[in-house]
Amino acid sequence: MIFFRFFPLLFLLLLVPLLRAQDGDDPKKKKTGPPMPEGLKALQHPEPKVRYRAAQTLAELGPLAKFAVPELREALKDNHPMVRIKVAEALWKIEKTQSAVLLPVLLEALKHKDPGVRAAVPRVIALLGSKATPALPALTEALQDTDFDVKLAAITALGDLGPVAKDRAGALLDLTKEKDSFFLVEPFVGAALSNLGDGAVPTLTRALADEAPARARLAAYALGSMGQRAAPAVTQLAKALQHDDPALRTLAARALGKIGADAKSTVPQLEQALDDKVAAVRIEAALATWFITNQAKNVVVLVKALSDGSASVRENACQALAVMKSAAKDAVEPVAKLLDDKDLRIRAIMTLGAIGSPAEKMLPELKRLMQGKDGDTQLWSAFAVWQIAGDAKDSMKVLETLLGTEAHYTSTIRVLGEMGPAAQRVLPTLVALYREEDAPADRQALADTIKKIDPKTALRLGIK
Repeated sequence: MIFFRFFPLLFLLLLVPLLRAQDGDDPKKKKTGPPMPEGLKALQHPEPKVRYRAAQTLAELGPLAKFAVPELREALKDNHPMVRIKVAEALWKIEKTQSAVLLPVLLEALKHKDPGVRAAVPRVIALLGSKATPALPALTEALQDTDFDVKLAAITALGDLGPVAKDRAGALLDLTKEKDSFFLVEPFVGAALSNLGDGAVPTLTRALADEAPARARLAAYALGSMGQRAAPAVTQLAKALQHDDPALRTLAARALGKIGADAKSTVPQLEQALDDKVAAVRIEAALATWFITNQAKNVVVLVKALSDGSASVRENACQALAVMKSAAKDAVEPVAKLLDDKDLRIRAIMTLGAIGSPAEKMLPELKRLMQGKDGDTQLWSAFAVWQIAGDAKDSMKVLETLLGTEAHYTSTIRVLGEMGPAAQRVLPTLVALYREEDAPADRQALADTIKKIDPKTALRLGIK
């Protein structure tokens, strides 16, 4: 399978050195100039799919394909728009061809009547980084495209451009006006806004006071994702804690927590939010005060939420306590009660493990669960036992068994990675699996885990 995956690349590598066309083999024939390498003739193939694949393979080669630059520059005039787009990508990856050469081709394609063509352009524009600045107006216009894929591609490209597109924060926020379809793109818009950097903070801060809750929520989410860089917004975020919209209050509290110590001035407002009628706001406010002050006095708020009638509230409280790790030591027994909650048993186990050594009294129960019949319970109990006791001996026996099961193969690999050098015992097995694995996602998971357990072994395997 590996051979066939790289066959097109090998094809070019093997044929490019053939500097003579078939009729050039006869030394008696007069040559008027260097013939095209056999491997590049695919760029002139009658079938567009073949030309496209040739350009794609050259793009994958990157700088190694400098030999193909003249032919690729000529191929920018190809009569098929998808080929031209891929050729532009190849030229950028190979030699960083001037944007003045590439952008006209890409911007023309962005106006094509075929939405599939338009949707292929933004990603390539984003590759140009700061050189893509002249294309920002066109990308902004593409946000209003009637085709969902084109709109999504434009959103993602602006996010990928990051600070280069900082002035487009307002245009991204304006997408909240599309009430019928915004919910489809909201996660992508939030991620894009989060990547725009410090330059977008003023626009996002102003949006917190917008009359449209959706716009304010999106701004709060993006500011929270920026963390400390969003410190200039703390005053407006604190005001948002009083908003009528509970989702905005929740996101504002979360954002203040992620900003951290720079949000110290907002602790009084956060402590008022501990009495909010909405549990999610109380949980985020309690966690935020811990992030900001490094004091765990509000663990009691999270403990109270563990007995809430809503399973989602109980789970959110567990997650918050897990973030606090050993600082949540006073919550060990209340969390342990959730081991009998069929909906939250796994989350409770994870939380006890995250709390670590202060949860030592729960080791006997966790070891009992580790020997049960439910694979998920076994997996996370084994991990929690190691987190609490610091000894991997008992846990490894269970994890080695789960590694051999189809249902828990991938998750066990990831858990072993989290254990790092403590999982050294199973390293030979992981190495053998890595050499045989042909599923890309699992192979990558194995590579990551091997690197965490033994970086030297990873290097010997060619894992970087």
